[in-house]
Amino acid sequence: MAVLLEIEDGDPWWSSPNVWTVPGDDPQGPPGLPIAGKQCYLWARVRNTGQDGVTNATVRFYWANPSVGFDRTTANPVGTAFVALTGGQTADALCLTPWTPVYVNEGHECILAEAFEPLLDPLAAVAAFNVPTDRHVAQRNLSVVMQLSGQSFHLAFEVDNPTRRARVFSLSVKEAKLTRLENLLPLLGRSFELPQRAGRAQACGFVTSPCPDSRAVERAVPRIENAESGPHERRGYSLVGRLEGPAALLEITQEVDGRVAGGLSALVVRAREEAT
Repeated sequence: MAVLLEIEDGDPWWSSPNVWTVPGDDPQGPPGLPIAGKQCYLWARVRNTGQDGVTNATVRFYWANPSVGFDRTTANPVGTAFVALTGGQTADALCLTPWTPVYVNEGHECILAEAFEPLLDPLAAVAAFNVPTDRHVAQRNLSVVMQLSGQSFHLAFEVDNPTRRARVFSLSVKEAKLTRLENLLPLLGRSFELPQRAGRAQACGFVTSPCPDSRAVERAVPRIENAESGPHERRGYSLVGRLEGPAALLEITQEVDGRVAGGLSALVVRAREEAT
């Protein structure tokens, strides 16, 4: 007999379809991508896989800059919701506090939610979210990046070290099949259309500038090995490259001590007038 709260992860784990945004003034409106400077609402789908019911489970919502390695000390709280669940029941929880994505990241943000009951099903007493191993927590770390005609694309992101000791990390990027987004498509907006044909990302890699110039692609590296991050340090990077074809899905992973500690996905698409 127990209360077992869960917000299910996605594939990869940082692409959960159970955390989403509703842009606009109506929280009951259709899901869609967050837009810089415009209000939206956060939702999470919570399941109680235990046999006991819970009358007042807490659901907390956060946002973070596009980043890997953040935790409860570096994420930005948005608000809290409460949900009642019988054993085996699933329900959607709405954060009534609206959230406005900031312009600095062009609206690209990571959203995260955690569900718990302080006495019957508490969170672990640690700062880390531990998304892939903690059923209470799920995140969606997906950015849609537009490439304009004759230009390269770039996505600025952070590598966070929220600990009090220096850490050594590695970064890598790989292309994934567009079908990995199928579970997320209903959450990306009515007007969003995923190209039927995949493209390729050429000269794709990392540069250490969060604001790369037009020649950044020439100096990008596909993998960063054994980089050191100091205590509580945030380091800015950019993923850059050139898209050939309609769209490409890229997955960035951060490894610390030989394990994947964070990740984010970027769907790169041609501007509408370039779509083929």
